[in-house]
Amino acid sequence: MNLEIIAHRGFSSIAPENTLAAFELAIARGASSIEFDIQLSADSVPVIFHDSTLDRITGVSGKVREQNLSQLQTLNAGKWFSDEFSDEKIPTLKEALGILKNVDKFLYFDVKPHCEWSDAEVADFVNTLNERGIKEKCVITSFSDKFLEQVRWLDGDLAIGQIVANLEAYKTQLSQAVANGDNLISSQYRVLLENPALIQESRSQGVDIVAWTVDDRADMQKLIDLGITRIVTNCLI
Repeated sequence: MNLEIIAHRGFSSIAPENTLAAFELAIARGASSIEFDIQLSADSVPVIFHDSTLDRITGVSGKVREQNLSQLQTLNAGKWFSDEFSDEKIPTLKEALGILKNVDKFLYFDVKPHCEWSDAEVADFVNTLNERGIKEKCVITSFSDKFLEQVRWLDGDLAIGQIVANLEAYKTQLSQAVANGDNLISSQYRVLLENPALIQESRSQGVDIVAWTVDDRADMQKLIDLGITRIVTNCLI
């Protein structure tokens, strides 16, 4: 079995999530792939950041989408984790791709559903991936069906994955994935442990599975025993 270990927001158990340091460490420690979060600044620049608000990571109040890039880049994205990372900033997608392009297998973009993208903003995003020559490594995932539809319309060659967090959503999104020709579902891993029949049901329809986020070795082994080969983790790298 060829196991694909996917570093969640980079190697986020030993470095601040979604930072260049976390991505560099994930690659250095041998992660197969990297998952990270994308949203837009007020001036339409894709940045790598999970929350809709800045408080938890930067200690500053406000929403990411309401700050221009110049404002976001004055903030500290690492000191909350430890002083060792106090030089880390919120990376732009273009900055991060300088490191992420070196990943062995795939880049999983989790496009945040709290951020609405115009068609022009999605086109700029897709063009960036094409210009960097990394499209074959990219998997675009989101809880936002609208965003995934925008990407499909612009570029039918980009791999697209549905994200699901419970059994009901899994069944709905599996049908949608099959109808749209998408080849991946990214599932909260306990849904798979509790409903293992989903694995064969998905694969028989041409849809593979990523399991997230697994930080317990016993649970990881159970998933491997069920035939899951693509596993997102914070620490089991």
